[in-house]
Amino acid sequence: MHIRSGTEDDAENIAQLHTRSWLTAYAEIMPAGYLNGSLLGERRAMWSARLATVARQPDHTRCLLVAVDGDALLGFAYLAVEADGRVLLDNLHVEPERKQSGIGRELVHRAFGWASEQHPDRTVYLEVLRDNAAAIAFYRRLGGRPTREFVERFPAGFELPVVEYAWSPDDVRILADHR
Repeated sequence: MHIRSGTEDDAENIAQLHTRSWLTAYAEIMPAGYLNGSLLGERRAMWSARLATVARQPDHTRCLLVAVDGDALLGFAYLAVEADGRVLLDNLHVEPERKQSGIGRELVHRAFGWASEQHPDRTVYLEVLRDNAAAIAFYRRLGGRPTREFVERFPAGFELPVVEYAWSPDDVRILADHR
């Protein structure tokens, strides 16, 4: 496995992996009609737009890391600096059949390395659906601390409870050092 920066050429593979990840992780959490509807099209549009912007503006406010084995995409992590100055780990996905293989952990270490180098002394946080027990257990094992809860309204018209997990700048540096 090799981790590299993502490019525009990765958009389709990322959209497909993102969709597969949601279909498995959220099967019992999100409405089936939404998951089985236009999800892939939404992910394609999102990643095409994101990657076009990342490629045009290498300004260190966003980072996309992809884990690959040859031409196969195994996982990815996407981070963005938010208006409040914190760094959002907005996406972390691994091929469903490759979960618990260390790919996600390695992506987090590399993502936190980027955050620590580009944005020292900033908190890294993420938002996770409250019912996504596997992801929450993973983030807790990595030292994430719950910092707030809220209800998110999805554009498709449903609402789900979300928990925010955060890592202090010191915790970010510690995890980055495990690269």
